[in-house]
Amino acid sequence: MVNVLSTSVSAYSISASSGALTPVPGSPFKAGSDSYGVATHPAGFVYVTNAYDNNVSAFSINARSGALTQVQGSPFAAHSWPTAVAIDPSGRFAYVTNYDSNDVSAYSINTSSGALTQVPGSGRGPLLMAIDPAGFAYVTNQGPGTVSAYTINADTGALKKVSGSPFKAGISSFGVAIW
Repeated sequence: MVNVLSTSVSAYSISASSGALTPVPGSPFKAGSDSYGVATHPAGFVYVTNAYDNNVSAFSINARSGALTQVQGSPFAAHSWPTAVAIDPSGRFAYVTNYDSNDVSAYSINTSSGALTQVPGSGRGPLLMAIDPAGFAYVTNQGPGTVSAYTINADTGALKKVSGSPFKAGISSFGVAIW
């Protein structure tokens, strides 16, 4: 869980029987200023957007304790005001919406270290995003009230707009989910 005003991320263990949460040792863990979005990677990494710092913090998860350790090279640069982070179904790429710079930062993920390397990506007025299992990314564009749809290049991670995108949505479009 990201803690916007305390510039940290909290980690919990979950009781399988009751669903109760117990803070893991060392929680909360220091992140950047105005931590906003969070995503987990199946290889044991957590990515957190830091809006004021224009970057993404990456952490490895200790499989025994759940404690977070910052990945070498973290935080990784993003564009202006990163708000959300999503991992593609293959686990090879991460995408970060950058609200003020009106684009999406695309990264390849080193699945051994958790490090991010930036690759080409784009969007317009993005705020939040979701990626479906078929490899399409959907990004809400709050200002114009639209949803941009992209295909994800499975080899490079680059985003390519779907024909007809962006699609009309409601005024001040915010969140998006895939079902």
